[in-house]
Amino acid sequence: MKICNNVHQICMDFLVTEQVKRYVYMYLITGRDCYLIDSGVAGSEKIIEKYMEALGRNIREIKAVFLTHAHPDHMGGAAALQKISGCQIYASEKEKSWIEDIDLQFRERPIPNFYTLVPEPVRIDGIVKEGDVILPEEKISVQILETAGHSAGHVSYIFEEENVLFSGDAIPDTKDFLIFTNEGKSEESLEKMAALNGIQYCCPAWDRVYNGEEWKKVLRQSKNYLQKLKENVLRMDKKYGMIPFEEQVRILSEQMGWEDSVVNPLVLRSIEACRY
Repeated sequence: MKICNNVHQICMDFLVTEQVKRYVYMYLITGRDCYLIDSGVAGSEKIIEKYMEALGRNIREIKAVFLTHAHPDHMGGAAALQKISGCQIYASEKEKSWIEDIDLQFRERPIPNFYTLVPEPVRIDGIVKEGDVILPEEKISVQILETAGHSAGHVSYIFEEENVLFSGDAIPDTKDFLIFTNEGKSEESLEKMAALNGIQYCCPAWDRVYNGEEWKKVLRQSKNYLQKLKENVLRMDKKYGMIPFEEQVRILSEQMGWEDSVVNPLVLRSIEACRY
């Protein structure tokens, strides 16, 4: 789907398990060459190639992939894309170890069907950090914004010529479980994005694109959602601190309106992160 001049959204559906269906959005920037924000899970090259052919472009025109973070639904297709096009891969220093060593990532963050979603690691060609501006070609400038919280080294990207923010998973989905490693950093990242001026489109990995009037409202809602979880966790600790942790999580899930989250280890990590 075309978002604006030179920016397209590509959706990829995938299965975490046979019962858990998810999706992720990748974004294509077109110019003389082409550039991707995130790479989806393994097999994304087929979806990307089909979309690009409909535009009259070729997947071998992809010269760079900008990874927001190391999770499988964002980096799983990067190695295949690099083999096809020889593209450069960009990511932050804090995400590098998990991207280049997927066995390490699985040990530290095991999820179902991990090696199906990300079957091989990929080499990082360029480390990005706050304030960097990558200039892959004339009239395409990509600015880096550090937006940690969902993961330790999560970054967002701003396509400066079109004032488009690619936020990855930095903005929590208020319709889903909260998954983060650091609640305080997540709030700081939301505040940092809210301070940006002139953004015309905000493009998350998990939801529709928001225009310049909508997206700051979404940031406020997401921040309130984070704060609600933290307040409930701290209240839970004070009121129910002596009951088993599993029962605390069940009560907390009811308060948050979550279903089946008791067995989700990533949600449990988010709850634990609210305690620090």
